[in-house]
Amino acid sequence: MAEAFTDELVRQAERFKIGNGLDPDVDLGPMFSRAQRDKTREHVADAMEKGAELLFGGRDPEGEAYEKGYFFLPTVLCRADHKMKVMREETFGPVAPLMKFKSLEEAISLANDSPYGLAAYIFTSDLKTALKAAEGLEAGGIGVNVNNVVDLQAPFGGWKESGVGRELGRWGLEAYMETKHIRMGMG
Repeated sequence: MAEAFTDELVRQAERFKIGNGLDPDVDLGPMFSRAQRDKTREHVADAMEKGAELLFGGRDPEGEAYEKGYFFLPTVLCRADHKMKVMREETFGPVAPLMKFKSLEEAISLANDSPYGLAAYIFTSDLKTALKAAEGLEAGGIGVNVNNVVDLQAPFGGWKESGVGRELGRWGLEAYMETKHIRMGMG
């Protein structure tokens, strides 16, 4: 399944329209800062130096339309492993590093081998697999067959070095409140 998934991911990345993020026809706008784009470039270069194969992207788009803004092509890397920064740090850039696994247990173990845990995702048609992964993954939000874990009515926040506390819903309001416990004896 890895080869079919990889081929389709590359096809989708190639189709992305890059441009002004306010344009409704654009799929991918610029990054928010030069430093963030530089970090993304560094992570891609580090991965390639350590054996990853670049399947698509990995650079700034060319042309006058991209001179203003911090644009970076959607990037797909295969043969990623945990020696690479892109697998050990939060890149927060349009990079998809792919790493093969042999079992669900191995995939969960590899995903949890990180100091971060903001969100994790699994795509499956098997409910048992979905539940086992959702229970085993160490992240504040788990997406099953969705690509976004944010829901205004639900808590949002990470585990480990991805944050403490929650935003959104009643959980987010609790950070702005003072809790008081009163215990009285009446006898």
